[in-house]
Amino acid sequence: MNCSLPLTSTLAPGSALPAAAAPARPLSVLHVINGEYYAGAERVQDLLALGLPRFGCRPGFVCVKPGRFAKDRRSAETPLVSIPLRHPWDRRAVRAIAELVRSAGYDLLHAHTPRSAWAALSAGRITGRPVVYTVHDLFLGQAETLAQRLANHYTIRRLRQAAMVIAVSPEGYRLAERLRLGKSRGLVLNGVPAAGGMAERGTPDEWTLGTVALIRPSKGIELLIRATARLRDRGRKVKTVVVGPFHTPQYEREIRELVHSLGAAGVVELAGFSDDVPAHLRTFDLFVLPSVGPEGLPMVMLEAMAQGVPVIGSDVPGIGDMLRDGIDGRVVRAGSTRALADGIDDFLLGRCDWQAARRAVFRRHRDEFSDQRMARETAGIYRMVAGAM
Repeated sequence: MNCSLPLTSTLAPGSALPAAAAPARPLSVLHVINGEYYAGAERVQDLLALGLPRFGCRPGFVCVKPGRFAKDRRSAETPLVSIPLRHPWDRRAVRAIAELVRSAGYDLLHAHTPRSAWAALSAGRITGRPVVYTVHDLFLGQAETLAQRLANHYTIRRLRQAAMVIAVSPEGYRLAERLRLGKSRGLVLNGVPAAGGMAERGTPDEWTLGTVALIRPSKGIELLIRATARLRDRGRKVKTVVVGPFHTPQYEREIRELVHSLGAAGVVELAGFSDDVPAHLRTFDLFVLPSVGPEGLPMVMLEAMAQGVPVIGSDVPGIGDMLRDGIDGRVVRAGSTRALADGIDDFLLGRCDWQAARRAVFRRHRDEFSDQRMARETAGIYRMVAGAM
């Protein structure tokens, strides 16, 4: 694993994270959240809302793009208000969020996406409250169109005013450093709940490959479908289950047409959205992340590890720099159907020890990627930020 930063939280390389012991007075934190989906960033915010009270923090939510989150979240006891943000300069929405901050007595705001950051930073300026921002992906360092470049430039300029920017992966931290995001920067790896004990399983006769995502082109689902068809043509007993909603109806049609054109309907299942991802993960023998673009630190990868499911991932930032090739699974060349199929075949043919990889990922989740560790370290950063104001 190529990583120059420690895989524990840090405010800057070499500095110590403050302890997050529960104080006499709880610290109140408003999570400004998109809320349209229940995907990576939203799931992190949901888990933080569940875990932060143990470390002296009282969370609340405001959704600026209401949608699935309110229905699917696990933190049902956490207060939630919907205040739609129509555009970055929606003064009415910003004033409403600022009034919520004042009336509910929130000490600081925490955002995880550009849209929510725009609102949080404006409300923070009105109320004098510090704003924390978490970088979940690396798109701010990339832009293919003029509109994307302009949006990124605006977001970067705004984020430089955040009191603290937290990265969820070493590559994200390096990006935050390069773009000079935030007045301070920190690293808190994502975490997910433990799955209990790892179920004993024999080596499968027919292998189930699986992936879970908000299905969009950057996730490389086409590669997984083509790799599955290639493995079938090699005579392997394998099937693939793709769990998650499609980003657009047009992209769903394209994927279904690809499955049909390859004659792969019998070995590829498009399962759609699920509100019980762990139940799917328990049926997977290998978890596959064929992303063609950089990631943050994918929550579903950590959830697979918590279940003891080895991971086949592409060598993009956020996956390739976090997986231990040959230990947690395999790291394969991004964008290559053949490389993906060969990496999967390493397990199917016994070149990689599947049982050893199962034990390795299960232990690694326990030691490095728990939700309680994530909540504790985030609470420590909140304390430091609030104490500096």
